Amino acid sequence: MNRDMDIVRRITLATAELGPGEQLQQLEDIDPDTFAIHVVWMKEAGLIHAITEEVIDGSFFVIVLRLTWDGCEFADAVRDDTLWRKAKENVLKPSASFTFRTLGEWLKTEILQGFPTIR
Repeated sequence: MNRDMDIVRRITLATAELGPGEQLQQLEDIDPDTFAIHVVWMKEAGLIHAITEEVIDGSFFVIVLRLTWDGCEFADAVRDDTLWRKAKENVLKPSASFTFRTLGEWLKTEILQGFPTIR
């Protein structure tokens, strides 16, 4: 299975909306196994705090608890639909090779370029 950054974005934004004590265990329209492996990858990347347990058959039991500091920054960077579409066109092209760090740096640069100059 390949990493799908649209799923990572959806999980991130859904987690950002959780209230105190709430948890995320699934999202509509995402296969449970696909959701679970993305949660595992996001935990490994340091975006979320989650409970992840691998089951004997190779599937995962997951509960997303909250975003990390880096997860909050990623949520802020991908919240805008226009900026996300631009990132997908310029960074996440199917033929392009990128790292998660590259995506994050590109998003930060785009956000900073959108700020008015303070003098």
